[in-house]
Amino acid sequence: MRGRGDAARRAGPYLFVAPALAGLAVFKLYPILVGLWVSLFDYEAISGRRRWIGLGNYRELFADPLFWRACRNTFVFNAIVTPLQVVLSLGLAVLVNRRLPGVAVFRAIFFVPAVISLVVASIVWDLIYNPDNGLANSLLAVVGLPPQPFLVSARQAMGAIIAMVTWKGVGYWMVIFLAGLQAIPSVFREAALIDGASAGQFFRRVTLPLLTRTIAFVVVADTAINFLLFAPMYVMTQGGPSDSTTVLMFEVYRNAFVYFRLGYASAVSTVLLALMLLVVLLQFRLLRPRVEY
Repeated sequence: MRGRGDAARRAGPYLFVAPALAGLAVFKLYPILVGLWVSLFDYEAISGRRRWIGLGNYRELFADPLFWRACRNTFVFNAIVTPLQVVLSLGLAVLVNRRLPGVAVFRAIFFVPAVISLVVASIVWDLIYNPDNGLANSLLAVVGLPPQPFLVSARQAMGAIIAMVTWKGVGYWMVIFLAGLQAIPSVFREAALIDGASAGQFFRRVTLPLLTRTIAFVVVADTAINFLLFAPMYVMTQGGPSDSTTVLMFEVYRNAFVYFRLGYASAVSTVLLALMLLVVLLQFRLLRPRVEY
């Protein structure tokens, strides 16, 4: 009887996580494997014709200049948006992590963009960027600056989208950082005050090292989200002008639902997944926590 009881206790934790693992296998792992399999076919969605071509889609993919342009745009977008959101959200979290009258109101105001639908936010900012009668050019006229083309300029379109996405995500990550700041034991602040540390020294030498896990989570999660982002590009620019805002996820959408080339779209999504995993693994290695408390 004791042997059965020991076996039941050992199996208990696995039984508790089994539903989550099953959901992960069915809704995450299985679609990835299906996508990888479909990428080996010349698969047309409308006719249903399927022809085995092996690595043909990948050979076409790597020979396509638009794919490399989309890769470049994806990495540039992530290289700017992720650090910008992390720095701004951490700064806001530090500002609102104070016991001051009305601070809860400011927390709510900063968080409001996070609860707005990304599509709705894209539509609103598309109107703001309107070169003829948009709010952005009206504000520039007030300070004496000439009107800007924004989304209709190949040079400015990506920057305009980056500004919108940063505004949309900063409030969400601020809440995560705020939770991390409030989880730091007060004994560290008391010890720093006794030692005569300034606010800047306390932040650099105590707060940041103790926030390593939170920073790592925000950086990795934000990177994964930004790699898969395509709604702003779809709503605001359709990947233009001159493919200046075409990212890999938009290429997946366009080939799957505009050109109906499911095999080619699956190849693009497979490469996108591989690139994202490489970046995330590198981030995990670089942001490995070195301080415990």
